[in-house]
Amino acid sequence: MIALLLEQPLLLLFTIAALSYPLGRVRVGGVSLGVAAVLFVGLGFGALHPQMRLPDLIWEMGLVLFVYTVGLMNGPAFFASFRGDGLRQIFFALALILLGVALVAAAALAFGLSAPLAAGLFAGSLTNTP
Repeated sequence: MIALLLEQPLLLLFTIAALSYPLGRVRVGGVSLGVAAVLFVGLGFGALHPQMRLPDLIWEMGLVLFVYTVGLMNGPAFFASFRGDGLRQIFFALALILLGVALVAAAALAFGLSAPLAAGLFAGSLTNTP
């Protein structure tokens, strides 16, 4: 079966979609995976063999469609936020970024950090994970 899916990437795509849809509708304690089931089924198939992957064109097209639909969904709310307190929030976010730049620059000078290390510190410190 793995050899067949390796040879036929389109069959792999439709197999993942066919398994993901019913799995995403399964409710456990009132919670379901929904469309995230595609991610988990895809990860499962990818773990079966290191060469099991879709052609680049297919996953790039999926990424383009994802970004496009997110833009369609959130675009109107983004521009509507400028009418309310959106500008104030943008300036607050900009101030936080500038504060981050100042703190990283001070740490780089105080501890003698190299420029690449300081840039990595800045980029990593302003992500959602920390």
